[in-house]
Amino acid sequence: MVRATTTAVLVAVLAGACAQGPATPAAPVLVAAPVAVEKLAAPAVPPPPAADLSALPVIDLLHVVPGLPGLDGLTQRENPDPALGRWQTVVVVRETAGRVAPAGAAVGVVPPLTLEVRTTLPVIDQRGRWLRVMVATRGALPSQDVAQTNGRSVWIDSADTEAAGTDWSIQVDVAAQTITVDDGTTAHVLPVKATGAPGTPTPHVPAFLVGTRWLQPGTTTPRVLLLSTQSETIDHYDKPTGTAVTAIHTTTLRGVGAVSNGCVRVGDDVLDLVWQAPAGTVVTTVG
Repeated sequence: MVRATTTAVLVAVLAGACAQGPATPAAPVLVAAPVAVEKLAAPAVPPPPAADLSALPVIDLLHVVPGLPGLDGLTQRENPDPALGRWQTVVVVRETAGRVAPAGAAVGVVPPLTLEVRTTLPVIDQRGRWLRVMVATRGALPSQDVAQTNGRSVWIDSADTEAAGTDWSIQVDVAAQTITVDDGTTAHVLPVKATGAPGTPTPHVPAFLVGTRWLQPGTTTPRVLLLSTQSETIDHYDKPTGTAVTAIHTTTLRGVGAVSNGCVRVGDDVLDLVWQAPAGTVVTTVG
């Protein structure tokens, strides 16, 4: 009897819930008339501040340019266009101001040629039209401020560049006395002949291949690939240029191990491989 009463109550509730009461007229729906709205144009990108390039020092291997920003721990960016190579670089196509910040104060002028090759720079940051690039320039001599010697960067206007890239990366291990050359498909781990001595170590800041390839037969450095870094203990050891540039090069010298002024000495077979890496390829040093 209880079950029958409960069932009757549930049926009554459900019937009441499903029952429809008297129809209520629907409220009228108001449709607003279309209003034409004029779209505002996107704000124009402001032009870079004017800079007298003729009054600025040249940002290259031959000059010391105070005030250049560091790298702030940034590394080479992956390329927004992988078809150009995994890692982003740019080629400078005309003189452009190197700035301390996007649209900031100009501290130097980046030339389209560096030691007679096209200036190709790794990109480490980008904000709109502005690119932050590594540069092959000392911010100070080692005797002045070794912390400012290597690892410098500037912001440049992308309008003065061409997009480029590289699939290559290189790492030198001074403890293991090896060089790892990754061409984007295979990582080759190869021995080196020598790296920097304790008193003149190979710089441990990120560097890049400048693109300069020197052939100097009959010398102790027959083939040379210049790096963007310079010695952090010697102001000048190349008297004609007034530089202390480091490099990956072949050698006729017999010394092995930690004995060089900072350069990485390799055999011909190793340089044959590294010779193929494009300008702007980053070289890191560990160990």
